[in-house]
Amino acid sequence: MPAILNKSVQQSGYGRAAAIARAQASTGNYVPHIGMEEVQRLCRAVESSSRPKFKERNVLMIQTLFDSCIRVSELLTLRPQDIGQADYGWHLRLWSSKVDRWETCSISATLAAKLQSYAYRQQIVPGSKLFPVNRTRVFQIIDGAFKMAGLAKPDGVGTVHIMRHSGALERLQRTKNPQAVQEQLRHKSIRMTLRYMKTLAHEEAIAIQDQVDLQW
Repeated sequence: MPAILNKSVQQSGYGRAAAIARAQASTGNYVPHIGMEEVQRLCRAVESSSRPKFKERNVLMIQTLFDSCIRVSELLTLRPQDIGQADYGWHLRLWSSKVDRWETCSISATLAAKLQSYAYRQQIVPGSKLFPVNRTRVFQIIDGAFKMAGLAKPDGVGTVHIMRHSGALERLQRTKNPQAVQEQLRHKSIRMTLRYMKTLAHEEAIAIQDQVDLQW
C-alpha cells in the first residue's frame, strides 16, 4: 500500500479502494500503481522463487525499474558505465529508443552501490549489459512475482510498466515537486505528469478523511 495511508487505513484496505474509485470516476486520470511496501513484497517473492544464480539479478531489475522510473527498453540497455555520480547524487545514462537520444535520470545512492557491486562480482565489463535478458523474460519474472506474492496488479497498465508509474508516485509523494518528477520521467509536457499529482491528491484526501471520527 502507498505510504501515505496510515496503519488503520492500510489494514482495512478501504482507503485505497475508495481513492481509486473516486479518482477514476471524477477525473478519468487515475494512474494505476502499487506502493513501496508491495514492491518490497515482489522483491521477496522473486528472491524466494528464482534460481540461486539469478536471485540478485531479478531483484535488482525490479528495484531499478521502480527506483529510476525507466522503461523496460531502457533497463535492457543499461551498462555499468552508465551509472554515474552527479553533483547532488547518482544518475543513469540512458539510451531512449523512444526519442532516439541519450538521456539521464536519478537513482538512489543505495541502488547505485548495489548495481556497481553486482557488476563487479559478476565480472560484467563496463560496456556490457547489466541485464542480458529480453522483454519477455522481464515480464515473466515480474508477472510471476505478483502471483507468488499474492498481489493483484491494478488494471490499466502492463505488469512491467506499473513499476514506472509506482516509482514516479513514490518520488512525487516524497518530493511534492511535479516538475522534478517530470524531469525524472522525461515527459515533454507537465500535463502528463499532473495525472500523478491528481492521483496522489485523491489518495491523500481519502486517507485524511478516513481518519475523521465525529464521535457520535
